[in-house]
Amino acid sequence: MKKPLRNSMIFFVLVVFMMTAAIPQVFAQRKDIIASLQRISGQVSVKQVRTRKTIRGRNGLLLRTGDTVVTARRARTTIMFRNGSEIRLFPRSEFQVKATERKGKKRTFRFSLFSKVGAFWGRFVKRRQVANIRTPTATIGIKGTVLRVVDRDGKARVALTEGLIDVSNDRETVELRPGKRLTEFTSSDTLADKIQDIPLQLDMKSQKRNLEFLNKQTEEVFVTIQLVNIKTGRIINRSGPVYLRSNYDKITYPAEAVLNERGFLRVLVQFARPGKSDAKLNGNVFLWAVMDQEDADDVSEGRLKFTIPVPAGADKFRIPSDTGEVKRER
Repeated sequence: MKKPLRNSMIFFVLVVFMMTAAIPQVFAQRKDIIASLQRISGQVSVKQVRTRKTIRGRNGLLLRTGDTVVTARRARTTIMFRNGSEIRLFPRSEFQVKATERKGKKRTFRFSLFSKVGAFWGRFVKRRQVANIRTPTATIGIKGTVLRVVDRDGKARVALTEGLIDVSNDRETVELRPGKRLTEFTSSDTLADKIQDIPLQLDMKSQKRNLEFLNKQTEEVFVTIQLVNIKTGRIINRSGPVYLRSNYDKITYPAEAVLNERGFLRVLVQFARPGKSDAKLNGNVFLWAVMDQEDADDVSEGRLKFTIPVPAGADKFRIPSDTGEVKRER
């Protein structure tokens, strides 16, 4: 009877040792997780740097630094980074993600992203990262930005709607400001000659903007989206898919939305009542509409603001203008 007991004890000690030894490895593996895949449509694959295998993408799949995301024809996906920045990858694109996290008084991320081929729309959280994006044709320095990039067959296009970016090719570097775009250019073109205004915008409207959640009920709102010329206000007859996103996680809207031939779209948006964790929004909820396709660098995204009650008894938050970081007030 003593021998089986002794063997069991040895086995137990070995299991505990193996589990303890594995803990640092698990945490080491998780440290390089920088993003996840969200809102996939169509066939998306991921070339994993750790396993050297290519796997099928799925919603919620974690991405490690060095992984490459590939979208097939008609496929799209969102790459959501840990700091809240995001990339919307369009069909027939290949995008490599790399980032390191800096910890200190202010946690920041350093992104080094490579768009090998294709197109994307991106939003980078202001003042919380240092980033650059490389393509075969250009290098783009990010300064808290909303932008759109296309690079195929040795030619690139870049459009900026928020923030500032530096765009460089083999010839020169230019600073691009909001509302401007670089039309099709090569690695040797004079970039200053390629700067133009972004002519079109998604105009968003709703008859109801102040949400009260009476009797704790969900608020339902119809939002209209119309493609218009920014300078003249003239309606543009052009169809295309629209990507909807919000800073409020208790919102529901169609997974797929499309402008009709008259450049018009009407969607039902539902808002569940806020909780204490939503106090950081300071009563401000935004809904954005982005053209969800490659050939839309001539269209600025639309934005619509709603107000919601700040939950009673919740902590108050403020956003200092010098940092842009949300801070709790005591």
